[in-house]
Amino acid sequence: MSLGASKATTTRAFQLLSTTTITSAGEQTYTVPAGVRYLEIEMWGAGGGGGAKTAIGGGRSATPYSGGGGGGGAYLKKTYYGAANMQVSDTLNFTVGAGGAGGAVNNAGTNGSQTQLGTHKRSSTTITTFSFVICLGGGGGAIATSGDTTANGGAAGTASNGDINTSGSAGLDVGAGGASVNVGGVGGAGANPNGGAGGAGGVSGTDAVAGTAPGGGGGGGNNDSFGNTQLGAAGGAGKVIVKAYG
Repeated sequence: MSLGASKATTTRAFQLLSTTTITSAGEQTYTVPAGVRYLEIEMWGAGGGGGAKTAIGGGRSATPYSGGGGGGGAYLKKTYYGAANMQVSDTLNFTVGAGGAGGAVNNAGTNGSQTQLGTHKRSSTTITTFSFVICLGGGGGAIATSGDTTANGGAAGTASNGDINTSGSAGLDVGAGGASVNVGGVGGAGANPNGGAGGAGGVSGTDAVAGTAPGGGGGGGNNDSFGNTQLGAAGGAGKVIVKAYG
């Protein structure tokens, strides 16, 4: 967690008091500073991991298969007006999504975890429980099923109950954009603004690339007829930014 402040920036008649960026995955707490009139909250869900599958058969008769790219996590922006009901040292409680794991051999990537605004508390008393203010993570990249030479990319993450809700980008299928079936799918980008980049799919001799935070999907692993097997890459973690105005 990092903290910075700007005294020069204003929104309407209010001054930006502080900006807090939360990048650690898991349960996280934000403490309300003195003088706050409202909070501007931005959140990103995590990216999905890329899939990976081996070639079927061996030698010249082998059919190469690869994994789809992981999907990108969603974004939302919400302004929370505490006014008379927000005090110094109150806490907002978040869950920040962890990036999905890249698939091992013959396994799809796992979904990126959601980032969620949970509660506003004063000491142990719950002031507000937020209703499904959530950025879903991107889906994990798939692997080819028997008889298929392609594999689907992971679904894009979606957001709900923000003032602004933006979906991530879906991961690319194996073979998308003219790529061959032994090139892993590219991961989807995290939702704008400022979502993380999707990772490149693996190619012969080059590993798949992890998605960057916040919310970039991992690239799918490459597998070729020579028995070279590369794993899917992980998705980028989610993120929360809280700006306090007073």
